[in-house]
Amino acid sequence: MNNNSNVLNIGTESTGDLESTKARKEYSVSDLEKHLHKILLNGGQPLTNVCDERSVRSFAAKEFKKNGYYYYEFGPADKIKGWMISGPVCDAKGILGRLKKVIGKEHWISDNVVKYPKDSRNFIIDTVFSTMNEERSDIYSYLCYLNENTKRR
Repeated sequence: MNNNSNVLNIGTESTGDLESTKARKEYSVSDLEKHLHKILLNGGQPLTNVCDERSVRSFAAKEFKKNGYYYYEFGPADKIKGWMISGPVCDAKGILGRLKKVIGKEHWISDNVVKYPKDSRNFIIDTVFSTMNEERSDIYSYLCYLNENTKRR
C-alpha cells in the first residue's frame, strides 16, 4: 500500500515568520475607539456619564400691565424677574416657537413679548403649560423610538 497524501501548503519552506516579513500597522486607542463607534453606534456618539446641567433649563412667563394693556414676556427663568409661571424645558427657543404657533401674530410686539387688551393670564398659563407638555411628549416619543430601534439590532 502507498501512503502518499497531498496537503495544502500556504507559502514555501523559505517563508519563515510572517510577522518578520510584513510590517504590522500599529493602531492607537483612538483609532480603535473610532472603529468601535462605527460598528456599535452606527457612527453616533455615545452618551456621557456626566450630568450636563445646561441640558435642562427653566422657561418662564411674566405678566405686567402698562397703559391699560396686559403684556406677557417669555424666556429663561433666570432672565425673567417675578415670573408667574415657570417649568423645566430642554429647548427654550423651541417652546417660544410653539407659543408663536398658538398665539396670534397680531399679539406679538417683539420676539418674546405679547400684548393683550384684556387680562389673558389664564390663557397664557394654559398655553405655556401645554407647549411644555408637548415638548415632554415629543422627547418621550423619541426616546421610545430609540429604545425600540436599539432592541431590534
